[in-house]
Amino acid sequence: MMSKTIEPVTFTIPLSFAAHDIAQQYAQLSGPKKFKQAYLNTLAVYAVDYYLRLMGFETNWEHSDSRDSVMLKFLDVADLDVVGIGKIECRPVLPDAGNCHIPFDVWDDRICYVAVQLNQSLQAATLLGFTQTAAAEIPLTNLRKFDNFLEYLNDRRQTATANTKSDRPQFINLKQWFDGVFEETWLTVEQLFNPQKVELIRFKNVVPIVRGQQIDLGMELAGAAVALIVTLPPKSDSEVEVTLQVHPIGDSVYLPKGVKLMVQDESAETVLIDAEARDADNFIQLKIDSVESGECFKVTVALGAASVTEKFCF
Repeated sequence: MMSKTIEPVTFTIPLSFAAHDIAQQYAQLSGPKKFKQAYLNTLAVYAVDYYLRLMGFETNWEHSDSRDSVMLKFLDVADLDVVGIGKIECRPVLPDAGNCHIPFDVWDDRICYVAVQLNQSLQAATLLGFTQTAAAEIPLTNLRKFDNFLEYLNDRRQTATANTKSDRPQFINLKQWFDGVFEETWLTVEQLFNPQKVELIRFKNVVPIVRGQQIDLGMELAGAAVALIVTLPPKSDSEVEVTLQVHPIGDSVYLPKGVKLMVQDESAETVLIDAEARDADNFIQLKIDSVESGECFKVTVALGAASVTEKFCF
């Protein structure tokens, strides 16, 4: 009995004259050296935008970096903002290519990367699959199947909605912690970890203020879980030292490789310090030596395209 080969699900979009007009327009903005890449990038974004709008998603291409004249001159960018979900990077793939190239320019601030194969005549684009992981070259055989794409986006939308509830505080007030007032999502280490782990986290000879929050990075963690731990000194002063740690939760002994911990200024434009988990790291840590009264900063925990950011003020 002959077995049937099941072909992976893909979606092909015709590239109309209108698509090429848009590609021509934005490629010209990029300058002669980047013209070809910007042209192909724009066709790839057009295809993904067409598909998502057909499937009922609201997109905001006009306000994406791939339509920003300044960004186009300096970056290899092909992003599409999906309203309420995040930015998708749409990477063009030529007919004979075996890999999807993802430039370093777009390794941050993306929820996923879609491989868009353009045919030889540039008259059609096929959405092959997607990945949540940024790397210089992703083999096409390693892409997630495209028939999982809409489910992934809907999961991301639900997570984004849950994280933007109106009762969510805009910042964490560290001064209140010294008065014993904590936001309900910030738990004691006893609530987060087993007794053996609690002893490793607590400092000896002092009784600091320690609170932690489970961080949800969605599908990126593949079933693992991590917590952000914030430690303050026992007493408040005009300036305080803040220690930040990321630990695995549950049965996991080590952090997933590549988990990042970053401290940014209040605008989130500048990364002040950062740390990244390597193989067999039990935790990662950053220490802010001096946070003055009235000062704010942002802390981000990230893995791949997923990230969670909290704003703290003292």
